Amino acid sequence: MADNKRYYYLKLKENFFDSDEMILLESMPDGYIYSNILLKLYLRSLKHEGKLMFNDRIPFNSTMLATITRHSVGVVEKAVQIFCDLQLIDVLDNGAIYMSDIQSFIGKSSTEADRKRDYRKKIEEAKKNLITGGQMSDKTTPELELEKELDIEKDINIKSLDDDDVGVYEFIQKTWGKPPTGILQGALGSMIKNWGSDMILFAFKLAFENSVEMQGLKKYVEVILKSWANRGIKTIGDAEKDQEAFKNKKKQNYVPKRQNNVRRETLPDWVNQPKEEKTIDPQQKAEIDARFEAYLAQKAQKEKEDDC
Repeated sequence: MADNKRYYYLKLKENFFDSDEMILLESMPDGYIYSNILLKLYLRSLKHEGKLMFNDRIPFNSTMLATITRHSVGVVEKAVQIFCDLQLIDVLDNGAIYMSDIQSFIGKSSTEADRKRDYRKKIEEAKKNLITGGQMSDKTTPELELEKELDIEKDINIKSLDDDDVGVYEFIQKTWGKPPTGILQGALGSMIKNWGSDMILFAFKLAFENSVEMQGLKKYVEVILKSWANRGIKTIGDAEKDQEAFKNKKKQNYVPKRQNNVRRETLPDWVNQPKEEKTIDPQQKAEIDARFEAYLAQKAQKEKEDDC
């Protein structure tokens, strides 16, 4: 008897776990658990071509996702937030979850290009229906509505921060040319509370001078702060002196590669930062230095006015 059932399977390329998103995901605490949850969600969404719903009307909630993935509710909720930040999933207002790029992994009939195109169209239509209440509107395109939502969300995020947080947020956005990731935004408050905005800004300034990309920014700054804590560095003056001493000692410890059997001194802990210091364009450095000094001057002026 012929088997007329349609079977779905997940096809992964050999470099699936080498993508920036998967490397970053698995480098986090519990990262391998998140990776396991992500694959289970991919598989669970196959029958609905990437849409993750319990049925046509009921979306999965955290408890239901915890049940089907066999992980705790807390871990699943954190995983979903991280997946959103990494743009691995798209969560609609009605709770529906769409797995990003799923059409690259689905093995079934029709061409991959057609499936991708249809899938993107399906997500946009779902978003449009939520925005317009299920009715078509000729006045505003879904793309413009989505842009408005993103602008409103960004304004809400900024307004929810205090003045120091906003200063650091804007410094990052102007320096890197884009807003901080959701994970980084979530960490800024505690960083500033523990260290003060001046020290946090200086740490981000060092990160930029070392050509750190946005994805690795949080981890890099955390390494700097840990290094400062271990050596009792608490002020901008101390941090600047330490950075200058680090640069000078690094020059002294430099040994040309062509020399053999030369004794090398042990380098300071500072070199254990995620990336080695790189030279940036002098104009870029001047701009970020000016931005940093302007922020310090603005903050000092505000504190002076508050004291009056």
